[in-house]
Amino acid sequence: MAGEITTNLTLRVMKGSLNIQQVYAGSLTLTAAVPNVAGFTQIIPTTAAGTAIALGSVATNGVAWFQNVDAANYIEIGIQQGGVFYPLARLNYGEAWTFRLAQGIVPYARANTGSVVLAYLIFDN
Repeated sequence: MAGEITTNLTLRVMKGSLNIQQVYAGSLTLTAAVPNVAGFTQIIPTTAAGTAIALGSVATNGVAWFQNVDAANYIEIGIQQGGVFYPLARLNYGEAWTFRLAQGIVPYARANTGSVVLAYLIFDN
């Protein structure tokens, strides 16, 4: 069944002589017949190596939505390899983003200053 997840994204940049707008509206398909979902909130500390984001019953990484619900601090999302955290994305306070996770990885997160609450949903592919 097509269109299980609907996304709408508008990127508008207006500063000085810069005036750019990109709009995307589309749908994402989940291939699992009955997809599991992981989430909804997790406390993320400032641990140098990052903290694994709990995947629960999600067996095959799919679409993920993350939101930093802290009032002041940013959070980084990335991967860990050999005990080293490699940030790939940064969410300032209040920001959210949706993307499809790569297969075979466990996403990690690290807070900047003090623990931060990360709201998230991760669906089976």
